[in-house]
Amino acid sequence: CISCKLPLPAHAAPWVKMDFDNESLLRCFCSEEEEKAIIAWNEENDHKRSDIFEFRLEEADKLREEGNKFFKTDDFEKARQRYYAAIWHLDFDIGQQWNMMDKHQLDLNTRKLKVISNICGAYLKAEDWPNTKVAADIGLRHMQKSEITDDDAKARFLYRKGTANLQRGFAEEAYEDLKKADSLKSGDKQIRAALTEASASQKTEKRKAKEVWKSKLLNEEEKACQGSWMQPAVTAARVRRRFRLCCCRRKGD
Repeated sequence: CISCKLPLPAHAAPWVKMDFDNESLLRCFCSEEEEKAIIAWNEENDHKRSDIFEFRLEEADKLREEGNKFFKTDDFEKARQRYYAAIWHLDFDIGQQWNMMDKHQLDLNTRKLKVISNICGAYLKAEDWPNTKVAADIGLRHMQKSEITDDDAKARFLYRKGTANLQRGFAEEAYEDLKKADSLKSGDKQIRAALTEASASQKTEKRKAKEVWKSKLLNEEEKACQGSWMQPAVTAARVRRRFRLCCCRRKGD
């Protein structure tokens, strides 16, 4: 039932300490109670999980395609609902994966990578920056654990993570991620534009930090002299300071 609404996992705040090594990929995105709701929705809407490997992958593909349709109409909430439902079908326990042939393991990990990327992209389009970062981190961690080598996919996650950090005001972290993305996908206009913006923001942050630190070293008189000469208070402070310094020189003579 494509119109049925599936409860979405909570926002990113509770995920901050999420264990990315969790056996269940779905649990990297949601709590145990939310996972139960996703399972119930699947079972109630004719998406029961099969015992046959190929059937489970096919069902996950169908749900992901449904999600993509919602994504194209900018209904990012329903898109994510279908992506989470798809992940449940791709969640095989360690014992099941242990007996898989290399080909089947690659098929499984590749599908997981696609749906994680879809979730991350949906959060990015919705401008949900904390969750975009979390999803990007999960994607990068999955690639590392699965030993998947895909420069385009890695660059995409790094770009999205960098963009999320930039929008959240973490220009330094954003610059590092976007620089890595640029090295993996040199010449990409989106990545290069974001990298340029992050570089400028990073310089601004450093300049502001330097000004804050510098102001801490000034005494009250020196602070009063900071600003435009057109401000009466600043002009008066500068006159008083100059007069005091002149008096000090005369006493010294």
